[in-house]
Amino acid sequence: MTEAQALKALPPLADRIIEKAVDNMTRKLVAGYRNKRNARPNAKTIDLGAETKETLAAVSAESVVQVANRGQAWKELIQKSLSAGISSIGTIQFDGEFQVRAGQRPDDFDQRMPNTPGVYVVFDDSTGKPTYVGDSENMRKRWHAGHFNEYQQAERAGGERYKLADQFENGCTVKFIKMESKESAAALEAHLIRENFGEFEEGDDRLKNKREELLTEQGTRSNQEAKKLKDASGSTASLAKGAAGEAFKNVGYDVLERLANAAIKAVKDELVDVFGGGKAKMAARIQRFLDKILVVLRGVIEKPLQLLRGVVEFVVNALSKAIGQVLNMARNLFDLANGAWNLYRGAANMSREELVRKISETVIVSGSLVIWDALDQVMESNLAVLGPFAPYVSSAVAAIGFGLSSHALQGIVTRIIDAIVAFKQGFLESLENARASCEQLIRNAERELEMMADLRDYLASTIQVMDQMRRQTAVLSQHQAIQPLDIRALLPKRS
Repeated sequence: MTEAQALKALPPLADRIIEKAVDNMTRKLVAGYRNKRNARPNAKTIDLGAETKETLAAVSAESVVQVANRGQAWKELIQKSLSAGISSIGTIQFDGEFQVRAGQRPDDFDQRMPNTPGVYVVFDDSTGKPTYVGDSENMRKRWHAGHFNEYQQAERAGGERYKLADQFENGCTVKFIKMESKESAAALEAHLIRENFGEFEEGDDRLKNKREELLTEQGTRSNQEAKKLKDASGSTASLAKGAAGEAFKNVGYDVLERLANAAIKAVKDELVDVFGGGKAKMAARIQRFLDKILVVLRGVIEKPLQLLRGVVEFVVNALSKAIGQVLNMARNLFDLANGAWNLYRGAANMSREELVRKISETVIVSGSLVIWDALDQVMESNLAVLGPFAPYVSSAVAAIGFGLSSHALQGIVTRIIDAIVAFKQGFLESLENARASCEQLIRNAERELEMMADLRDYLASTIQVMDQMRRQTAVLSQHQAIQPLDIRALLPKRS
């Protein structure tokens, strides 16, 4: 027996639970890294301690969902660049507007200004030029608690005038466009300021925004994503290029996650073997570890369609918010479709037992993953009292639930699939027999048609002969003798 054959292993159920827990936590850890804050914006060196701390703080199912849904902001800006002309202030099709006169808030302000994310532009009525660009996650609240309140406070205090005081008192029109997220709103605001910041450099016409936004590295994740969007803004083509870059970045992180999963599971296998009494040498263990990593890399090379999972997840979540709200839904749907396609291609070369096993595994694993991944997200949100341990506890509970449910369903689903396959095979055999019978009937009918054709030819020839005989008989019936015929004269005379 070789060392590989002698590798100790956990019972199948326990192994399935642990591997699912590894999958859950690896996904959250990778998402935490991708969704972390930047602890030291614009720093020239990397602080591994700070990076690790921020990554662990961001580990959660919510981070997984946010990372998977980043395509939604890109889709929104691409759509609005085509439909609302957001490339510049002069081309924007605003969703609404209101006027401020004599420093007074309009009576119908709450009806006009929505409480959604968005970008607003203040136009000076005396010049018609934009004087201020702003954004907010809640525009109505921003104007109530921000602009109007700050103006009133400055007027009462008698100190420095509010930056928009002249516009409020002399008259201004505020136009706004609604956005779907604070990231897309911040990106559009920064883009519009950048495009117009240098337009009014002198005197009172200068844009009231004191600086450009999102110029350098950002700290919060929201602003980091907004900066990516802002840097790609300017045209639909540049936004599409930026979105494509994010989609392919998703592919790279998907491969990284697979490699991390394979590495952790390989270490787990070796630890189980060690505690189970395995005697393999370190060189053999390292070789086994590397072989499992190479299997993942070889799979990526030999089956490049698997790389589409990252792109599909990015695109599907961008197009469907409903799917994007459920943890791993787009990824699980891709895996289900990929498994079904592989089954379809290989079904003809499988035995009945192998086909039943493959179909059962696909149905059970895919169904259980969808349910328990969704429950992982729900459980984590309800375990907030556990603080930073909530993501790990919910991952473990979801893994146990996945393992137990898939194990319990194995026997039931297998019998159902077996019955369906048996019915299908019996039905196909019946169809084959019916087809063979139909072919035999067709052959018999063809022979009968050939015989009828021969009979038709025979009848035609018989009719032709009879017609000839009729004509000859008619001719003979009209014959007249040249001279009388005396039979007795023809008989021999007797002597």
